[in-house]
Amino acid sequence: MQAYLNFISRIFQKSAIGMAMLGTSMQPTSAGDEPLVDCHVHVWQLSRPAGLSWLKKDDPILYKDFLPPAFEEIAKANGVTGVVLVQAGQSLPDNQWNLDISKHNPSLFRGVVGNLSEVIGTDAFAPLFSDLCKDPRYLGYRLSGRYQDGLSEALFRDLATTAKAGKAVDFLAGGYSLADIRTIAQRLPQLRIMVNHMGNLRLDGKPLNEEWAKHFRELAKQPNVVCKISALYGRVEKQPAPKDLAFYRPILDLCFACYGEDRLIYGSDWPVAASTGDYASLLALTRSYFADKGAEVNAKVFHRNAMKFYAIPTGK
Repeated sequence: MQAYLNFISRIFQKSAIGMAMLGTSMQPTSAGDEPLVDCHVHVWQLSRPAGLSWLKKDDPILYKDFLPPAFEEIAKANGVTGVVLVQAGQSLPDNQWNLDISKHNPSLFRGVVGNLSEVIGTDAFAPLFSDLCKDPRYLGYRLSGRYQDGLSEALFRDLATTAKAGKAVDFLAGGYSLADIRTIAQRLPQLRIMVNHMGNLRLDGKPLNEEWAKHFRELAKQPNVVCKISALYGRVEKQPAPKDLAFYRPILDLCFACYGEDRLIYGSDWPVAASTGDYASLLALTRSYFADKGAEVNAKVFHRNAMKFYAIPTGK
């Protein structure tokens, strides 16, 4: 299996580079000429005032700047035609910073998912959200931390405002449980909700926790909830993570059974994934799971579902 994944990675890389040299806009994907959109890429700069609390200073791979030009090279080599940047931390000023740092290349960096965890459910939410939405590339925000108890009426008020504005909300399950997200989805069926990292379960090679899987299945019954096939490497407890598809098949099978071809979206979680391997190996691993599911399914998971969920204009 590893030899197969390495072979596929080399094919993707060589094909992308060859087409770039020929000056063509076509990109290699498993769905013919279908574009490839990566819906979970981070950028960060260590000198930013708030920093990143989860980033360890002794990490030789991740403790450095990762800025758009670095991913532009990766995108070119791997046939990535569109990117959704997801804010790496919870700093409020970094919402605008992510927009500003990527505005030079809107044809690649299609939009930004910021982070409003600190202000959701407070009087500070509405003015900041309104200001950020003046930029059409602001696609929504992520809730990755929790700063208030319970699911307050003020929280639902701000989420309803988000839905009315046509923006989406990403959830990194943890501070908000799967049950919390389900309650939100039920109460606000017009709100587009993205569950990050396949529900954010830590993978250890053992059978999936049945209680967790039960909540995961219940959440998937809400039609306004979509699941991101992202952070395959990053969800593994012991790093570097395995590169054998068999290790990830249980969680991927669960995701596909629960969400189907219309509510799954690809994301790499670059550069966090670099702790295990390069971008090409992660893309090849993800593609290998969907390889026998047909061109239409691949087109949806790796492009069309992302365009629909994040309401990315097709003309870009």
